[in-house]
Amino acid sequence: MIKNRVYRLKQAAEVAKDMSLPAGQEIEIVMNVVYVNGNMVPPSFQKLFMDWLENNPSLFEDDTRNW
Repeated sequence: MIKNRVYRLKQAAEVAKDMSLPAGQEIEIVMNVVYVNGNMVPPSFQKLFMDWLENNPSLFEDDTRNW
């Protein structure tokens, strides 16, 4: 499980087919909900994003912001 955290992509990446994110994109996790650009990822994509984040840690820089 990922705790409240902000991740920043080191390089462009593809979450799934035709779902790419640019380098530098911030992805926020707040109370186990994924946000991109401050917008909640639709519920049907939450597990996809969470699994992708957990399985690809080398793609991200951990942001050090305090909540």
